[in-house]
Amino acid sequence: MTRNENISYMTRRIGGTTYKVKVVFSENSTETMEDKIIRIIKNDLLANDEKCGIMNLPQMSRQSERSA
Repeated sequence: MTRNENISYMTRRIGGTTYKVKVVFSENSTETMEDKIIRIIKNDLLANDEKCGIMNLPQMSRQSERSA
């Protein structure tokens, strides 16, 4: 396999799901990172036939530092 300096890997855990992401940087890309992430989420929801809804905010045990 050829080493490409425009490729990177990262692993993130969100809730109970661990995501391993291969990031490839392209000089010719026309889609922003935000556009890509939204497209991936939409495609995942459609592929898994999930129902979309409103995400509830997590309950905070203490006030935010900025709200005081």
